[in-house]
Amino acid sequence: MSVQLLSSSGGSTEEPVPLARAEAVLCDMDGTLVDSSAVVESMWSSFARDYGMSERFDEIMAYSPGRTGLDTIRRFLPTLAAEERDAIYERFAREEIVRTAGRMAEIPGAAALVTALIEVGVPLALVTSAPIELMRVRMEEAGVPIPSVVVSADDVERGKPDPDAYLMAAELLGMPIASCLVLEDAASGYIAAQRAGAQILLVGDGVPEADPSTPRIPDFTGVSVTIDG
Repeated sequence: MSVQLLSSSGGSTEEPVPLARAEAVLCDMDGTLVDSSAVVESMWSSFARDYGMSERFDEIMAYSPGRTGLDTIRRFLPTLAAEERDAIYERFAREEIVRTAGRMAEIPGAAALVTALIEVGVPLALVTSAPIELMRVRMEEAGVPIPSVVVSADDVERGKPDPDAYLMAAELLGMPIASCLVLEDAASGYIAAQRAGAQILLVGDGVPEADPSTPRIPDFTGVSVTIDG
């Protein structure tokens, strides 16, 4: 069985445009399925202020998308002991859950697409750099169904841009990574999917350095699913 994603501009006389065909789909969360940008910016703004790095906020925001919070904390507080960074991350993660409540929205069309993929039985995994508890809060707040297979920041030692999370998701689905389609919005996730050897569909206008041949959509409005075989 293979799934094909099609994009329609909404015109009744226009044929839908093929976007990608694969045997399994691996979805990033933040920025791809869920719009968490306001909370993320608020969290990193507080982090920058608390540790005397307000002037580096833009640098933090450029580095952090798609990466685990712990990876970003390590990057910007390199001189702290590992135990101190871990403690900061634990506090950060708890506070992020609190700030998330009531402030999530789906990327337009995301809930309908995930629902359609689940209903037709496409092998599907969520691959996120968020901790598992935060993932659940964000997906539930946004109204996007959670696939039965999830790879979170808690499951891999090396997060994106390393390929480990996407490779683990493909393995859990029992699918070769080359037959998987990754839905991504951030540079670190794009690189991770490339390194893993997956197909990629970019969501949004991020990753300007991506290969021009990589298909891209603004969101999931008008995206439909067909099944072959």
